[in-house]
Amino acid sequence: MNFSRAITYPFQNLAKVFSIVLVMTIAIAIFLGLIVNSYDWSPLLATLYGVDLGVGYSNELQSFSASAWFGLLGLLIVAVISGFWLSGYSMEAVRSVMNGIETLPDIKFGRNVKDGFYLFISSVAYWFFFVLLLVAVFAFLGLTGSADGLNPIVALASFIVGIAAFALLGWAYFIGMARFAAEGDYKASWQIFRNIRLARENWRGGFTLLLYMIALTLVYGVVRSLVDAALGGFVGGFGMASITLSIIVYYIFNLMQHFSTQHLVAQYAIQIGVRSDYFDPEKEKHDFV
Repeated sequence: MNFSRAITYPFQNLAKVFSIVLVMTIAIAIFLGLIVNSYDWSPLLATLYGVDLGVGYSNELQSFSASAWFGLLGLLIVAVISGFWLSGYSMEAVRSVMNGIETLPDIKFGRNVKDGFYLFISSVAYWFFFVLLLVAVFAFLGLTGSADGLNPIVALASFIVGIAAFALLGWAYFIGMARFAAEGDYKASWQIFRNIRLARENWRGGFTLLLYMIALTLVYGVVRSLVDAALGGFVGGFGMASITLSIIVYYIFNLMQHFSTQHLVAQYAIQIGVRSDYFDPEKEKHDFV
């Protein structure tokens, strides 16, 4: 796996990253504005912070207006749909990288949302298996415990097993996503036991992927903090302008880190032998802007 290629991937696609952040920010701002501007939050803030609003102000919370409820519902819908879309679009990015294309693919909103929903269902299954394992580990610890407490060696071994299982299931999920991208069939992401077997057989590549993902978190975290501090100092560090800039910077760098991670996942998939045959140059046109 090539770390530098992964970390430069979103920088080669800044226009598309910025456009995604802009659309999501506008959508969130519209519904958030409805909630903030159609409801008096002063009593709640006064209650939380123990502030006396003084004469002429009521300390009683009012009922939500229709506009506030609409804004809340819209915000929830945007959060859910955008989550499904980003997951499905990420799979498209994985497919593109697996086919040697270093630009983010075109947005196919309906297909991306549908694919993201399938990936979400598969992620629930992986989490379910992990929770079952944790229950089994805790049950084992309870059975091996005594009045004097747990055996430290048994507790340490159980902790290591839990961490290893978490990593293995994470690698298996990424393999399922890559196979979905390569084969064009959502059922590939649901073949949990096959994907776990592939993850176990290629644990060295998975461990490298984990280390690179940690490195991405550190690098993007440091850069985001520096950019946030610089822009905050430029604006003044206070007020809505500073807060808005901070939120935008947060989403931009989180999205860039996300796409860098998908690039690593594609490299990991290629390394372990997953190949994409589900690729038609005439149908899969990409935006090179």
